[in-house]
Amino acid sequence: MARVWSVPLPEGAEPPYEVYVNGERRVEGRDFAAEGRWLRFTTPLRRRPPLGLGRRIMLMIGIGVYGDLKGDTIDLRFTRDGRSELATDLPVIPPQDPPA
Repeated sequence: MARVWSVPLPEGAEPPYEVYVNGERRVEGRDFAAEGRWLRFTTPLRRRPPLGLGRRIMLMIGIGVYGDLKGDTIDLRFTRDGRSELATDLPVIPPQDPPA
């Protein structure tokens, strides 16, 4: 069984979906599948680590910590109520390991 990384769709999101991983466009059917309220990826995605207090303070005073943040950024253009919208930095949910 293939391991699947999941990204939740925003509330009320409707197709068509334009998906970008780290700024690169991904193609539905080849790079991901839209299943219900989820985008499913078989290509590994890295979840961005949470910002600790020190990093948040550095960002607030204008000191960049971007190089330290390893993880994939998922952006999505979608339709809601007939209008085009953009959601950025969607969360990545890694595959669940099967119980032993």
